[in-house]
Amino acid sequence: MTFDIRPIWLVAALCSAGFGLTVLLLKRNFTDYLGRTLTRLGAAYLCFAGFFFLCLAGDRAGLFLVYVVGRTLGALGFVFEYWAITALKRQKHSRVWLVAPPMVLFAALVWFTFGPHRIGLDLVAANLVYIAVMVRNAASLLRREDGRRPFVDVLASVSFMILVASNIIGAAAFLGAGRFVLEDNINSPRLVYATVAAIVFESVLFGLFLLGVSERLSHDFKFQAAHDPLTGLYNRRAFEEIAHREVSGAARTALPISLFLMDIDSFKRFNEQYGHAIGDFILRAAGEALRGCLRQEDYLCRWSGDQFCALLPGATRKDAESIAARAFAALAALEIAVEGKPVSIELSIGIVTRDDNALEFPLLVKLADVALYQAKANDRDRFAIV
Repeated sequence: MTFDIRPIWLVAALCSAGFGLTVLLLKRNFTDYLGRTLTRLGAAYLCFAGFFFLCLAGDRAGLFLVYVVGRTLGALGFVFEYWAITALKRQKHSRVWLVAPPMVLFAALVWFTFGPHRIGLDLVAANLVYIAVMVRNAASLLRREDGRRPFVDVLASVSFMILVASNIIGAAAFLGAGRFVLEDNINSPRLVYATVAAIVFESVLFGLFLLGVSERLSHDFKFQAAHDPLTGLYNRRAFEEIAHREVSGAARTALPISLFLMDIDSFKRFNEQYGHAIGDFILRAAGEALRGCLRQEDYLCRWSGDQFCALLPGATRKDAESIAARAFAALAALEIAVEGKPVSIELSIGIVTRDDNALEFPLLVKLADVALYQAKANDRDRFAIV
């Protein structure tokens, strides 16, 4: 009994079309990088659907559509997946990888189909291009983003590499058989296994892509809940949760801890003289400069308005004074011009440092606030420490 591969192609075509249309419908709920990811992923699976539908059409569609257009659509599908991955991970994509694989494959397929009439070789050419793009996709998925590598990306990368291995085995078996003639047995075990593997792992990849989108959505929600939308620093609520934990830990271990309360001097004049857009720009620039002055283990938040608060676990009085000096130098080095005129940013800092367990976070804030007013009373652009 001869196995008929066409029902498998039909299932693959319908599944791919369903996957593509599903993510294109989901895309309407997203307008940012996740929307771009779903758009490109939908295009990828529609390309796969076109490839399988053309395989299903067989001789009725003609050599050009089946062997050239169909397999080029397969390459486009993997290229769109690469484009979707770079959008998901917010990486820069390579235009070469978007254009070269389908163009090179198209030229090779035209040659092998209508030149020496070795249609078997077009399968090898297609596999080689597919392998190259899938390896690129797997490598892109393994790249870190924001200092992390989501586990779902690792699973998707492994799935791509299993598909690569399947294609390599299929191409090697075909080359070993030496069958490069016009007629090709579409029901050969090699083609059946390769097709089933493609369906299974592309279905797995579809699920992993959706999990990846869900993971980013959850991560973005958590980030937005804990960070100030203007400066990207911790917001007050998240900072207070961290501070209570760190201050309690310092009390238990008898380690020193320092708290900075910082205020941009005469910030109101920036908004009044130049507008709130310039004021927002100055807040972002100041926040970035202050973050660069702190140690990796320190925490910085936008406390309120033009005020910033920093918690420095393990920082002694000497450490605090050194970091304050760096903060003044960093803000003085900012080159900001408004309407062609340079604008300088000055800062007042109130610092409280303790190496005992007698104080809780709210009292540290009150003491830092007292120190801040002392700094402002002494001509500003300086710090006071208690």
